[in-house]
Amino acid sequence: MAHYVGVFVPLEAGGWRAVFPDIPQCQVEAPSLDLTVFHAAAALADLNQRSDRPLAPPRDFAEIRSDDGWASACGVDWSRSVVTMIPVRR
Repeated sequence: MAHYVGVFVPLEAGGWRAVFPDIPQCQVEAPSLDLTVFHAAAALADLNQRSDRPLAPPRDFAEIRSDDGWASACGVDWSRSVVTMIPVRR
């Protein structure tokens, strides 16, 4: 089972946005962190099931963390974001 890094960013208006550095088309927003994690896991599983080809392989967190271009483009402030691993069956 693969695990993807999920980055959870607090929104200025309240709530959270989840982004997956390795799966840019998978993003969700919800009013609480718990609900955002739940919806992010469901969205990733749904995307994996609907895709006719395997998802991109996950990168190591150190590689993601050093990708300043990605973080800037996604509005990630590492000092305020929450990072977790989200499992998905292939």
